[in-house]
Amino acid sequence: MPQFGKIAIIGAGNVAYTLCKILKSKEIEPYCIFVRNPEKAAKMHEDLGVETVSDYEKVLESDLSIIAVKDDAIADVSEHLLDYKGLVVHTSGTKSSELLNRCMRFGIFYPLQTMSKEREISFDEIPLLIYANSPDDVEMLGRFAKQFSNKVVFCDDEQRKAIHLAAVYVSNFTNVMLGIGDKLLKNNGLTLDLMKPLVMEMIQKLFEISPEKALTGPARRGDFATIEEHVKMLSDNSQEQGIYKMLTNYILENYQKNEKL
Repeated sequence: MPQFGKIAIIGAGNVAYTLCKILKSKEIEPYCIFVRNPEKAAKMHEDLGVETVSDYEKVLESDLSIIAVKDDAIADVSEHLLDYKGLVVHTSGTKSSELLNRCMRFGIFYPLQTMSKEREISFDEIPLLIYANSPDDVEMLGRFAKQFSNKVVFCDDEQRKAIHLAAVYVSNFTNVMLGIGDKLLKNNGLTLDLMKPLVMEMIQKLFEISPEKALTGPARRGDFATIEEHVKMLSDNSQEQGIYKMLTNYILENYQKNEKL
């Protein structure tokens, strides 16, 4: 879209890769991708057909730069953009926008979604959290975001950090729980696919009636005999037994008000 000018993406990870693909799917050709590692640069150029660069000269010619690197590298990248005249944003869920405040125009463009290079995703219903240090750039960034998503949300740094922490609970920690379940099933000659209808119904139900009302299971109903049996079954793995006890006690304390294990 010509109204957004030349768009540079900085990074070679899952977010940078996915953003490039999303831009191209909307017929917005990235101006360049900054990639320091030559092998990764060659791979991204081959996969995406976008020019890759290893110095900031071409990035400085762009109108919008999206920093999609590890959180600890954002400040270092911003040091190379001090003379940048365009809008620079980063995609971190936790790092402050103020990391970019040595640039004249700065902000946030944070897609609230897990991303992997191997997965094709649509941004249509993904919340895009935006912020900019000037009203004009908020308006521009909002128009840009709406090219990809129906859920564009303006939020400040503290709100975004809270959203990211919540996302760790509902996505990353849920993934770990599914991983433990997967291992338990495999150890008994079974597959995680058995859990799919249960997980899908649980997710749909909790969004319809609230997580508290949707919660079921032995701890929710105070079934201590089943709880003790589960604890015994996990006796050969103290870490996973500890996780089970901790979560069970949390449910008992907050939903049953019964004594701890």
